[in-house]
Amino acid sequence: MIHQVETISLGGRMADNALFLFLTEPGREIEIAYRIWLLRSSQGMVLVDTGPPVQEGQRRGIKGLRDVGEALSAHGVDPASIRTVILTHLHWDHAANADRFPNATFHVQRDEIEFFRSRRREHPSINRFYSHHAVLNDLIASDRAVALDGDCEIVPGIRVLRVGGHTPGSQMVAVDTEEGLVVLTGDAVPLNRNLLDNIPSGIVTDTMQAIDALERVRSLNPVAVYTGHDLEACLRLHAGRFPAETHVPSFEPSRRSTHN
Repeated sequence: MIHQVETISLGGRMADNALFLFLTEPGREIEIAYRIWLLRSSQGMVLVDTGPPVQEGQRRGIKGLRDVGEALSAHGVDPASIRTVILTHLHWDHAANADRFPNATFHVQRDEIEFFRSRRREHPSINRFYSHHAVLNDLIASDRAVALDGDCEIVPGIRVLRVGGHTPGSQMVAVDTEEGLVVLTGDAVPLNRNLLDNIPSGIVTDTMQAIDALERVRSLNPVAVYTGHDLEACLRLHAGRFPAETHVPSFEPSRRSTHN
């Protein structure tokens, strides 16, 4: 089945470069974007991620943040009409709006669920990337959360690929489109530069899995990649666009950043 990818922008902010590019130029601030992705076909719609709740996003410094319901309405979609949501992972900016989709079934990796419910997630260095714990706990306890065990097809033409790295159960989404295969990476690959310079994500629970996620994208030979937070919503690829060798990042700090 062929799907159309619609990118829905929700807002943006400044953040430390090293949070997105592993140990690279710490202290240098870059602008990042917050989005969700709507996949349309003749058979219906699938939403990828839910975006950040407005109050939480504003507290964390997102500028021009749009309410997810209003953003979807601008695309002619009522959140109550969404029946299928894929969560790339359970961080605050990707999953904490789950309660805005009362009629949806949510597809999330079992490893992600188990980590969220574990004591390891409660450590402050990890827990700062989560919010709305009651919303997520209620979702997980309900029959609307489908725990996935690795790669699987959600609907014809849409497959999830478990990669881990950024979080224990991070998953990407491979989508068949008219142009060919495209990949939505979530934060397994947060920026286009991660792919172009072969640098893993800066926020990781497993660095080697984060590196493997880059290789997984390359192995799929997609015509386009939608990364998690890049200002350029879609990275369109041509033969030889991916580098053959790893870029050596700079470890020289510049000015400090306090963003989480």
